Amino acid sequence: MTEEERLQLKEKMEAKLVELKASIKELKEASKPQGLDNAVGRLSRMDYINNKAISESQIQKAESELNGLKRWLSIYDSPKFGKCSSCGNEININRLLLMPASSRCIRCANL
Repeated sequence: MTEEERLQLKEKMEAKLVELKASIKELKEASKPQGLDNAVGRLSRMDYINNKAISESQIQKAESELNGLKRWLSIYDSPKFGKCSSCGNEININRLLLMPASSRCIRCANL
């Protein structure tokens, strides 16, 4: 990986980090418990429960991706940056640009 690609990847990761933090904040706000003073019907309550479950699932996924990005950024200056966690080979730059939190190369991810 060239130095230019490393810088491009770092910028992409930092931008994605900011985006994920904002998204997690919005999702947590949307999944807050509903107050008892809200008089809603049975169907509305069921919709709320369903939407809350979806939001919580999205929060878990976003937090997992956020942790992956933080891990990559913490080893940015290390020789391990951009290397597969399974086989140690370099991860394709296009894969990292598309999925910045990827820790495995395509070959190892398919195993």
